[in-house]
Amino acid sequence: MISSSLFKRCPKTGKIRGINKSAWPQWALLFAGLAACLWYLFRVIPKPTRAAYPCLRAAAPLRTGFLAYWAAVGGTAFLSAKARSFLRAARHSWSGLFLLVLVIIGSDVRLSLAASGTPKGIFPGRVAWVYNTNAALWTGAGNYWDVAVNPQAEYNKSFTAGIAALSGGTKDADSWDRIFHWFNNSHGRSGTGYQAGDMIAIKINQNNSAVSAPDHGNAMNSNPQTIVAVLTSLVNAGVPQTDIWIGDPSRAVTDNVFNAIHSAFPEVNVVDYYGNNGRVTTGVTNGVFPNTDVKDAEAMCFYNARYIVNTPLLKGHVGQMITFGAKNLYGLNGILPHWQENKKHPHDSALTAYMTNANFGGKVVLWCMDGMYPSPELDGAPFNGVALAPFNGKQMSSFIMSLDGVAEECVSYDFWSTISGQSGGTNYMYIAANDGAGVADHWNNSTDKKYTKNLDPNANGIELILITPHP
Repeated sequence: MISSSLFKRCPKTGKIRGINKSAWPQWALLFAGLAACLWYLFRVIPKPTRAAYPCLRAAAPLRTGFLAYWAAVGGTAFLSAKARSFLRAARHSWSGLFLLVLVIIGSDVRLSLAASGTPKGIFPGRVAWVYNTNAALWTGAGNYWDVAVNPQAEYNKSFTAGIAALSGGTKDADSWDRIFHWFNNSHGRSGTGYQAGDMIAIKINQNNSAVSAPDHGNAMNSNPQTIVAVLTSLVNAGVPQTDIWIGDPSRAVTDNVFNAIHSAFPEVNVVDYYGNNGRVTTGVTNGVFPNTDVKDAEAMCFYNARYIVNTPLLKGHVGQMITFGAKNLYGLNGILPHWQENKKHPHDSALTAYMTNANFGGKVVLWCMDGMYPSPELDGAPFNGVALAPFNGKQMSSFIMSLDGVAEECVSYDFWSTISGQSGGTNYMYIAANDGAGVADHWNNSTDKKYTKNLDPNANGIELILITPHP
């Protein structure tokens, strides 16, 4: 019993005679976890929107840890009892099976669904985790996107290394040529690469910019250096600037982002909702998104594009827990800057449709998660350093890149969930995988970060490869 270990008792009468000080630290976290769960229920049941409050987010690691602990304890007790039961009945094979599962649970292996879906890519299911310690150098002072703490050359180096790992190429031109050929081979254009006049549309995330402004402060929006790295790579590969459209049709592209793009590539089309001061606006094409959750429209420049590059941010969300690549595509048909005016907000059905629809996820040639500065919130500042190894208190400074959208979302989630202590919002990934959008899989644990294909090269699943660009 818990009370037996927490208190000293008289050996004769059993009455409590004092506190067992050495035992209290062992139970302190469990009590804190229980308190976090009760606090969550007390605050959130009467008003669900309170789940986004800072105090409740801060308690999330204690809450999830407490629930996971008792789930493991309950599972261990059940498996142990079943194993003993089968052993007494001389059913040794069943007893051995339950003991094997018991050992697995005790080895810090994440309990998850088996890999599902069909991997995509030149190397099917491959996800490149590009970790460059010289890229994201913000220490909390000023803005996380400031030029001084985000060397553009390091961002360019990271992006080039990422597409090389996904394609087997060398320089940008070679890597993109392989990627375009792979994509076209599965889209009825076998044997062709990029052709002059093919529009490429790049979806960025300006979710925290409902109105035109000089910048967005430290509320999480797209990092200018990431955007310029994508553009640099495409232009180096021979894509004319005039064939490229980049922006967020349902938000404002703030000056800090626009100026970075326009200074480096003045002929690239920068699109936002307002179309002012050098930006361009776009109409919509109706009837292209057959899903009742949200509008059936799509921003015209993305509808007319042959290829889409999706560059989401590694951050949380008030209502859906996460807002990754699938949610980033909502900006193509949730056109009004104040999302409440769009009447509906996407949930699992729409998020799955974004990944599987031919005009949305079906056009995405590359999924590049910007994990340089992850954030626990939709509109808050990013973490000032990440405890998870190998970051060890410094910035995550990473891209998570894949030709398989579901695989990118899954790997991004594993990092974000571990870093933030939050979980949930992943249903659309599994549904999309089963609908042919890629492969869903999760790592074995946050230390090894191994996926199904890392553990067995012949298996069906994700292969995560770590890339550390050379100086």
